[in-house]
Amino acid sequence: MRPTRVLALIAAVLVALGGVALFVYLLFIDRPSGRLWFYWIAPLLALGLAGMFLNLVVQYWVRVGRLEVKGRPRE
Repeated sequence: MRPTRVLALIAAVLVALGGVALFVYLLFIDRPSGRLWFYWIAPLLALGLAGMFLNLVVQYWVRVGRLEVKGRPRE
């Protein structure tokens, strides 16, 4: 597996973890009053972004990563 792909997978996991941290911050810590009713969706969007990146990493590993690590027979 190429180092750039490993770095891209690591970056995607870090972005996903950042999304989870943003979700926790927006849902539990940042609670000022006076916000409009639709601001409740921001933590859900952050969690959805984190889930999307984690799914991207998992699907890449399932379809491409395992084959590259295992190696293919050469002709």
